[in-house]
Amino acid sequence: MIVENFKIIRDFFQLVKGHKVWIFFLFLGSILGHFFDFLLPFFVSNIVFYVTEGNASGMYYNIFYLFLSYVAYNFSWYLNYVSYTNNFRYSYPNLREKIIDQVFTYDISFSDSISKGEILNTINSDVANLSEMIDNICEVLVVAVKLFLMIFLFLKTNIWVGVLVLLFVSLYLKLYDYFNVSSIKYYMGQQRYRDKLTNQLSDILGGFKEIKMFHLYDKMKKNFFVLANKWSEQYQKKKNYCDVRDSLLPFVIHMGKVFIYLILGYLTLKQKMLVSTLILFVSYYEIIMEDSEDLMEYSRDLREWSVSIYRVRRLLHYSSKEKYLYGNNETDLICGNVSFSHVSFQYPTKNKGAIYDVTLQAKPNEITAIVGRSGSGKTTIMNLLLRNYKVDSGSIFVDQDSIYHYSKRIYSSNVVGVNQAPFLFSMSIRQNLNLIDSNVERQIAACKRVGIHDYIMSLPKGYNTIILENATNFSGGQRQLFAIARTLLSKAEILIFDEVTSSLDTVFVNQMKELLEDVMSLADHIVVMDQGKVVGRGTHEDLLKHNSHYISLYTNPSSSKQGR
Repeated sequence: MIVENFKIIRDFFQLVKGHKVWIFFLFLGSILGHFFDFLLPFFVSNIVFYVTEGNASGMYYNIFYLFLSYVAYNFSWYLNYVSYTNNFRYSYPNLREKIIDQVFTYDISFSDSISKGEILNTINSDVANLSEMIDNICEVLVVAVKLFLMIFLFLKTNIWVGVLVLLFVSLYLKLYDYFNVSSIKYYMGQQRYRDKLTNQLSDILGGFKEIKMFHLYDKMKKNFFVLANKWSEQYQKKKNYCDVRDSLLPFVIHMGKVFIYLILGYLTLKQKMLVSTLILFVSYYEIIMEDSEDLMEYSRDLREWSVSIYRVRRLLHYSSKEKYLYGNNETDLICGNVSFSHVSFQYPTKNKGAIYDVTLQAKPNEITAIVGRSGSGKTTIMNLLLRNYKVDSGSIFVDQDSIYHYSKRIYSSNVVGVNQAPFLFSMSIRQNLNLIDSNVERQIAACKRVGIHDYIMSLPKGYNTIILENATNFSGGQRQLFAIARTLLSKAEILIFDEVTSSLDTVFVNQMKELLEDVMSLADHIVVMDQGKVVGRGTHEDLLKHNSHYISLYTNPSSSKQGR
């Protein structure tokens, strides 16, 4: 227990940076509070002694000392509580900001290692646990020293009484630690299933329309309650150990108290101990056992919250592959010449979408379309060009320089894309656009350009309309057009559209074609993909004459398009 607690305390201080002044006063308040807790029985014992001796002045003096001790006792704990509160105000936002900053550095594949549920629960709960943990560490250290001194006092006063106290305290601590260790295993299981439940609930709320449309309520409910039942199983197993610990284990304290009364009463009857001394040591035994119980409760919390240490460290130490994707090239004069040279890539967690020895070129002021059936590698090319992943082999160049040589700032401002299912933030339309460009005139121009302006103006609050969660007040086509308008505001040199017509109806598709032709002069260069390989390239007319893959796609449309 001791070694484990010190390891937890060490890990805590390596992770959480508290306010040094408030931590000092936190410990000072606790030390003084326990010191005066130690003095109170002494003055009570003296009062009894002077009463039995008929010494009124001695009695009054000790009552006055008892009063001062109570004042100091309560003031000390007030200092401790105020220090804890102020340290929490300091450490909680610092740790939370540290994690949020780290999350923003994650690469696109972070969810392969860390679930969204774990991230949400860690930020919401584990950070709070760690911010409160300093108080438990303080009490574990101070109470442990206090127990050692009080047991030493018993041993020095009467060796047999001291040995008996030491025996019962050791037995109690040992048994309590056993139940703590056993219960913490199932507490960790609870945390795992809580993360999964959070993920499941997020899916239910996010896919509410689909659940109703396809009548998936019963299946989703079943999946949810399978996880909920597993969480309950972990909770019940933990609770079984906690119930025994909290209801039966105090019997050890009570048995110790009976033996202490028996021995001290015998010594008093034999006139080998004063009544006042009997009261003093009975009171001290009560304090020892109360402190032992408190020590193990604090230790239990440390064990449980050590799970929070692990989870927070897991988020902070996630090794993002993005750090290998950026260089120091700050050249902002990018023309937009893109070339892939013998590029191969395979996703680490899935088989679909791999590409093999791909060579292609997209020139400035042209629309280059990459077509192919689902899984042929089109989205993979987009992900690689956006530097969401690093190629396994080959090279990708922008203006004859490797894309991995450009700095994050320069590359991100010059190469942007629109996904198949773009995400709109739950804020006003204006605020969404402000994230890219706060110029109102340019915002309106971009929205007019893609044909979404009239719809926005038809809304009661126009551009001040709040986009609801999951953009439910926008249709799929409207979300796509709005996302494209947002992309146009970026003034990037290279625009990538990943199957942007997949969610559009005929009217919106026509608008999209007009938009692409309006953005830049059309140089209809098409790259045909099949099973991760380039199987054709050329103009629409040439491919219809000579390329069987393209002919099949054209006569049975299932192709998708990426344009610049």
